[in-house]
Amino acid sequence: MTTWHSEGVRIRRMVPEDYEEAYALWERTPGMHLQQLNNTYGGIALLLRENPDTCFVATDPDGHVIATALGANDGRKGYLYHVAVDEQWRGHGIGTSLINRIYDVFKAIGIVKIGILVVADNYEGQEFWKKQGWNTRPDVIYFDHEL
Repeated sequence: MTTWHSEGVRIRRMVPEDYEEAYALWERTPGMHLQQLNNTYGGIALLLRENPDTCFVATDPDGHVIATALGANDGRKGYLYHVAVDEQWRGHGIGTSLINRIYDVFKAIGIVKIGILVVADNYEGQEFWKKQGWNTRPDVIYFDHEL
């Protein structure tokens, strides 16, 4: 599944070969706060293998990765990860187009609720999600544990 977006931007499924360019995008995106444990090539390749229909990239006319949005689900709830758009391409609806693709797949398989984690000091990211109609959850505190 590929389509063309305005200005020659192509949206397609992410493949493991996109990892290096995607990781470089994530590193230069303020607020991403990447942790090495689960953002390795192997970790992302596993996510792509388990969720091939809900992980997307947008590429510029030269084929370089300029945006990503990764979706996964646990069978009842969906999650978004690594939604990022290169700074020079923001404001063109690319991020919204990527997440709408994920929404469509989730709806088709019966997922009715989606979650995302946004780092507390990522104010630009928080504003993006608020504009997308998302709400914060003041009733939960997120914990994680490294194995």
